[in-house]
Parts: sequence; C-alpha cells; structure tokens
Amino acid sequence: MRALWVLHFPVYGGPHNTAVGVREPLADLGWKTVAALTDEPGNAEQRLTEGGLETVTMPLHRLRASWHPRDNLRTAAAFRGEVRALEQLIRARSCDLVVLTGLMNPHGAIAARRAGVPVVWQVLDTRTPPVPRLAAMALVRRWADSVMFTGHAVEDLHVGGRPLNVPSFQFTGGVDLQRFCPDPEMRTETRRRFGVPDDALFVGTVANLNPMKGIEYFIRTASRVFKENPGSWFLINGSTYATHRAYTAALHREAEASGVPSERFIWTGGLPQNHYPALDVSLITSRPRSEGISTTASESLACEVPVVATDVGSVREVVRNGVTGVVVPPDSPEALARETLRLGADSALRRRLGQAGRQEVAEHHSIEATASVCDRAFRAALQRPSTIRAGTEPVRQTGGGPAR
Repeated sequence: MRALWVLHFPVYGGPHNTAVGVREPLADLGWKTVAALTDEPGNAEQRLTEGGLETVTMPLHRLRASWHPRDNLRTAAAFRGEVRALEQLIRARSCDLVVLTGLMNPHGAIAARRAGVPVVWQVLDTRTPPVPRLAAMALVRRWADSVMFTGHAVEDLHVGGRPLNVPSFQFTGGVDLQRFCPDPEMRTETRRRFGVPDDALFVGTVANLNPMKGIEYFIRTASRVFKENPGSWFLINGSTYATHRAYTAALHREAEASGVPSERFIWTGGLPQNHYPALDVSLITSRPRSEGISTTASESLACEVPVVATDVGSVREVVRNGVTGVVVPPDSPEALARETLRLGADSALRRRLGQAGRQEVAEHHSIEATASVCDRAFRAALQRPSTIRAGTEPVRQTGGGPAR
C-alpha cells in the first residue's frame, strides 16, 4: 500500500522529520511512503531524499500568516491547478491514501476525494487563530477519514465539545533511539569542535528560525544566564527561511545587544543528534499559539538531556514537569533563566531528569510507536468508505504518543 504525504513547507521541519522517521517501520507494516513537496527553495527536498523518501516536487502554495492580500491571492489563484496536479499524482502513483500534514492547506484532501482515496488529516499545532481554525475544522469534519493530533491538548483545542465522527489518534513525531542517545564521546568531540570547555554550562535550542519558535526568548534567557554564570555557552541549531530573513536579522541584532560575547553564541544548521549529547540543558522557547508537540523535546530527552519548555500546545504531555524537565509560562525569559540556572547548578538533578526522559521516550515516543499510530490511522481510514462518513458514531483512539 502506498501513502502520499503532502508537504507544503520547503524548510525541513517536524512533518518532514516524521515522514522520514516512520518510512522504514511503516514499510515493515506494508506501507510505501511517497512525499509531494512544494518546489519552493529550501532544504526539505535534500533532507527527504537523503532520508530515503521517494519525493516529487511540484508547485504547492500555502496559506500564509499575513494580512497582505498579495500573499494569499497567489495561493487562491493556483489552487485549482495544484489540486488537479495532486490528483494526477495520486492516480499515477496508485496511492491508496493521502496524508495531509497541517490544518490550513486542504489541497490534498480535495485531490484525494476526486481520486476516490481516503484522507488522513494530521493537525500539528495551535497556530491557527480561532475563526480560521473553525472554518478549517469544518473541512476536516467533512473530508477526513481519520485525524491525527499531536496530543490531547491540541485535539481538545480543535474539537472542543463536538466529537469527531471519524477515528482520532494522538501521536508525536517519534524518535529513533539508536540515533538519539547519550554519547560521552560525541559530547567531548562536539564541545571540542565548538570550543566549549568540558566543565562549562552549555545550553541549547533546536528549532528552525521562525517567529513561532520564540528564538528571541532563548537569546534573552541566555543574557540572564550569562550574567549569573559568565562561563556559560549557548547553541542555536536551526535552519533559516527565505520568508523570515527579517526575523533572522533581528535575532542576530538581539544577540549582539545581549551582553553575551559573540563567540559564546554558536549558530549552526547541522544535524541535531550530534549536538544534543553536548548540552547540559535543552530549551524550548515557543510562543503562545504555536506548537503541538516539538520533536526536539523527545530528541533531547532521548539523549538524557533535561528540557526547560514553555507551556504551549501539548508540550507538557512529553516534558512532564518535575519528572523529565520543567515547564514554565511562555514569553518569560526570567522563568526560563531561573530554571536553566537551577538545573545547571545541580548535575544530579539533570542526570535524574535525563534518565527519566529517555525512559519516557522509549515507552511512549519512539519512532516505532509513531509508526504504529500511523498504521492504525491509515487502516482506519481505509476501512471507512466515504459513503458512511456522515452519521457514524464518534470514535476516539489513543496510542503510541502522549496518551496518559
């Protein structure tokens, strides 16, 4: 069976990472993964191809968080043609179902309906404002044959008091525990490569440079941590966007004004599995109305690096406060710095949280667990003909992710 994942974003991120991660375990369960990717400039095509995915690039516009009419008029003008192109791809590759990776771009759902194949709709974050969220969820209710949410909090936000009449599942991005693991040799090698002393407090964040990730709050936290611990170092590991050049420039200006010496900020786009083991604390500084569950939380914990995260989306369903890390209010560099310094000063606490974190990931957030949820969601969609979509009893299923 063949599943077509529709990816509207050109910069490699969570949805791409999930598609790559589940490719092999899904193949063992009888699924071949194909990706339809926007042809905009970015690093996603290279990363998907390196990850072994059959990838087809094509024009795929997306709705943008912009008040300028020009930005979304282009999406509207191209919509019908891109739906037809997706329908042709579904037919040409004999796809058995379509996976939509995000709430606000229904191209793949319409194409799937035209081609007569089921739709699995992944709702990934909390970014969409209330009014367009309600409108988009009306389409999900109409066209989806199963829905996957990144955690119960994300599902509750989108579903509210109206249960879906299709099966729903909760999942996380999933982590390969062989690739993401504690590695003392890698810790030493990475610190030596970056010039970070073995005994220095090393704090990092892994996130693409876009405003919802709140990287400016990481920099403001670093400023406060450095004032209390002048020996500390800071890592920002993430890709840049052509559409967020101004934001990236503003981040660098903020870093220059932070009081932290420029050499203490390490900016890199390298593979994060080589960087996590070198860190003492991993920060997630996402803004309100942003995340579902950041994959970096599970990746950090798999490497036994405790996490300090802002309380957004379903993040606390992975970062269990006081058990695998600490959850603080969003938009509060004071709280982020306070907890970072507390963990930085207590190696025994970091070790305890880190070990509990790896156990948490092994039990609930492994790539095998995510693939299992995908398989169940896919098969539920296949078993649900479109002719019975209306009027069925609501089904709510959990597994493999942040279910408790």
